[in-house]
Amino acid sequence: MNKIERMQTMLRGERPDQVPAGFWFHFAESAAAGHAMAQAHIDYYRAADPDLLKVMNDNGYEAVGVDVVRSPADWRKLEPAPLSSAPYQAQLAGLRELVDELGDEVLMATTIFNPYATGNKISNNKVTEHVKEDPEAVSAGLAAIAESLAEFSAACIAAGAAGIYFSAQGGDASRFTAEEHLQCIKPHDVAVLDAATAAGATCNILHICGRGIRLDHYVDYPGHTVNWAPQNDNLSLTAGRDLFRRPIIGGVDERGPIVDGPREAIVGEVQAALEAMGSSGFMVGAGCTLPPDVEVGHLAWAREAVR
Repeated sequence: MNKIERMQTMLRGERPDQVPAGFWFHFAESAAAGHAMAQAHIDYYRAADPDLLKVMNDNGYEAVGVDVVRSPADWRKLEPAPLSSAPYQAQLAGLRELVDELGDEVLMATTIFNPYATGNKISNNKVTEHVKEDPEAVSAGLAAIAESLAEFSAACIAAGAAGIYFSAQGGDASRFTAEEHLQCIKPHDVAVLDAATAAGATCNILHICGRGIRLDHYVDYPGHTVNWAPQNDNLSLTAGRDLFRRPIIGGVDERGPIVDGPREAIVGEVQAALEAMGSSGFMVGAGCTLPPDVEVGHLAWAREAVR
């Protein structure tokens, strides 16, 4: 099997010729957009040899209607950012170059930070505070962001991405009540994922980010495969697989041996994940983004351990 066939088999919940593996991290600020972004991903891909290429998106989000959200009332002023906005076009330019270079070799998923995370970027991390004060206003603003992210996700798939890597933040039980999450966060997450599915995505990755997450809130989220960090007071991968009943990515602690080694510890962690999860419907990866200064050689060790 080639890498695309291997991932497609895994995403069907079947057993490929070997368990796929892949890891990701944020690149330098100078490699956030356009050709520099594409070249950084290509260099990483050639060095680490992943079975899936997650395309990092550090281009931000252009708020429309208000420069910075300062008060709960400001959320109602937000309008969807157009696809022509500079951050979107910068990401699409790099993605198209990646597709031209690597599209025949590997599936790619463009990173989409959920409306909650995007809202935090334009409000100096005020989403949680403002939800407590005026949940309806915040929900209206996040709906505008979701509409914009939905259009952008579809554009990424039209540009050649196999799907999106959806970073679903805000699900920590300590952050919102269950009702607040269901009212203000979940509907807007699902709107973006639905749009990516409608655009023809075949590899939407639901990354559930956080500590002590209400994973049961995500069971009916669209997504071809699910990823989270079990070590952060979350369910184990085996328990999560029983909950989600779909392919799983994980098994490696993003702040564990993969960062500092030694090689024997990295190999041992990979082997333990394979013993627990088996070889069908499973991809070896980290529970979250690795540190940006991680040694690429360590990722190659993990990849070799899978092989």
